[in-house]
Amino acid sequence: MFYKDLEFRKELVRNFIRNNPKTTYKDVRKKLRIHPERIYKEGLAEAFKEAGIAPPRTFKRKSQEEKREILINYVRNNPKAGGHTIRKDTKINFLTLFKTTEEMFEVAGINYPRREFLYLRNKEIELKKKQVIEAVKNDPLLSIDEIGRQLKTHPYSLFKNTKEIYDLAQIPFMDKGAKRRIKKQNQMINYIKQNPLATQREINKACKTHVQLIFKNGIFDAYKKAEVSFPFERLKVHGSAIKSIGKESRIFEEEIAGKLASYGNVNRLVKTKRGFADVILERNKRKVVIEIKNYKAHEISISQVKQLNKYLEDIHTDLGFLICLKKPKKDKFLIGSNKIFIILESELTKIPYITDLYFSGKIFGSSNL
Repeated sequence: MFYKDLEFRKELVRNFIRNNPKTTYKDVRKKLRIHPERIYKEGLAEAFKEAGIAPPRTFKRKSQEEKREILINYVRNNPKAGGHTIRKDTKINFLTLFKTTEEMFEVAGINYPRREFLYLRNKEIELKKKQVIEAVKNDPLLSIDEIGRQLKTHPYSLFKNTKEIYDLAQIPFMDKGAKRRIKKQNQMINYIKQNPLATQREINKACKTHVQLIFKNGIFDAYKKAEVSFPFERLKVHGSAIKSIGKESRIFEEEIAGKLASYGNVNRLVKTKRGFADVILERNKRKVVIEIKNYKAHEISISQVKQLNKYLEDIHTDLGFLICLKKPKKDKFLIGSNKIFIILESELTKIPYITDLYFSGKIFGSSNL
């Protein structure tokens, strides 16, 4: 079916071609809404000819055989070309004419270059696999990422998973946690060998971990694996020091308890469901739990605060004091409905003051002293 205004439409197409010398059939259809084959018997090729513009390409449709011939000649002239390059240069999708790229090269009588490339690539992959397996055998504690950096490869692209690598290396599989633990054990063993009189605290600080968590039997197991005799003489001296500290702590508690007696009825070492409270002070028929700590080297920690809170729950009261030698920055705690104050030995007079105000409802645990 041809258009009624045929000549007008032809002129539109010719002008469009002159302004767009590289135009395509789709461009004409999209911009002008005209089918070139309906106004020109020979289609767009005739339109270019009438417009006096050299066509940017041939508009003649090629047969299957012609396309095959073009591809075969191209491959013979470019025996190293890859499939992407062949498509780009010939503007032909050769996979509609040949089953594979290799078949196209065979028909052209040219050795398929990709075969050699694949052989070399597979050979390189096998070599990398062997190197990774050897690395695991030589040092099972190396992480897969470390092996990858050393060999400049990606082990995860060569194997299904880490376990496959260990199976091929015939080594028991170890996850990251197990490797980290063994590395820390080795670090501690080396430290003990160099410092045979090291204390548990010194080992923990130097190795940035806890020996009691890394070895099943703690420091004794660590010394045993280091093949170093444990310094029991130091333990005896340490035990004497602990006894001395314990005695000093009891004296301090007794002194504080004696001073607290002037504020109410004092009960010492009261058994609860979860331990022994140092002091229960009864004042105006209300109970207050008091813990006494004579720590000299370090401050009160949250664990001591939580322990006092447990005693409050066991005694069924909601006010507690923690007396210490070194007050932390935060000295007031509100845990549920329980209020805990941390005070110094020199601030004992605050206990009756706070207690009376608190139980009268005039202050709360979050208020300033």
